[in-house]
Amino acid sequence: MRSIEFPRIQERRRNDLDEFVFSSRVRLARNIEGITFPLLLSDTERSCIDEKLVPVIRALEPECVVERMDTVDKDLVMLYLANRVLTREFITNGRVFSHDPGGNWVAMFNEDDHLRLHAIDYGFNIKAIYARLSELLDRIEDEVSFAFDEELGYLTSSVLNVGTGLRLSALVNLHGIVATKKIENFVESANNMGYSVVNVLPESPDSGLFHVFNIYSLGTSEEEMISDFRIFLQKVRDMEFQSREEYFENHDDLEISLEEIFELSIRERIDWSTMLYYVSLIDALNRRTLEIEDIRSFRSLVVNGHEDTLFYRDHVESENIPHVRMNMLKRFLQNIRYKQPRLHV
Repeated sequence: MRSIEFPRIQERRRNDLDEFVFSSRVRLARNIEGITFPLLLSDTERSCIDEKLVPVIRALEPECVVERMDTVDKDLVMLYLANRVLTREFITNGRVFSHDPGGNWVAMFNEDDHLRLHAIDYGFNIKAIYARLSELLDRIEDEVSFAFDEELGYLTSSVLNVGTGLRLSALVNLHGIVATKKIENFVESANNMGYSVVNVLPESPDSGLFHVFNIYSLGTSEEEMISDFRIFLQKVRDMEFQSREEYFENHDDLEISLEEIFELSIRERIDWSTMLYYVSLIDALNRRTLEIEDIRSFRSLVVNGHEDTLFYRDHVESENIPHVRMNMLKRFLQNIRYKQPRLHV
């Protein structure tokens, strides 16, 4: 069985948001015309949707992999959950999913909607992800009629997705905004602009890692949504980098941050929430006070250091996970190049 991992690694030209965005995700939702939405579907109706959509996708993408949830190994299911290949809703309610071997797309049938296509890439790659998903979706729509209203657009189970059915999201580092205690006001302002900002681990408020995504999908075109999302992220990046300048220009705050990083070398264990804090801190100092040779691999600790990834992919025993995770982090710490000495001796 061929498995898939997100975020997807792609060879492309770098852009101005790659330094700020860890990974980007695009999701498109559709429902088949004339069939009840998944929340009220009977098992027979769910089977009908599988029988209608799976042959279409197989015909369009002969190399695709089609999996049934009841035959997928539990370890792989949990790994897919950790990597955001599958959602908790799909694991609970879904029956069948499909993906291409290269990880360009994943299709989930009967999650909140009859069909959801999505993909996650490293860095900011929203436009390219959307292009490949929409190209596949257009070909599917040549064979299947989707629920559509001339005034509202595509109809979805959630009113927030009605219109384009498009959800854009990015994983970003807001360490500076958190450190300067502006995060609550920023989240409120973002909500007022139609974007949601959610901590990767809400119970770990010190971490600067957040998912940013559009709240609404109605009243604008896909192209406008993508353009507006980029402009919004550029403004957030500028605000974040200014906040980092403000916070780290205080020598006491910078010294405390560097001491925290230096003290990691004597630690033997670390939990995932604490690792998220250090990933956001070190990433915020990258190219300022220190430099990490492979920043993408370092950022991938967000996924690779997760409990489920270490247990189900790497087969690390639960009691050893904090130790293994610390060793993963130390491998990066050993190769950090500092651009300036410690401020105090």
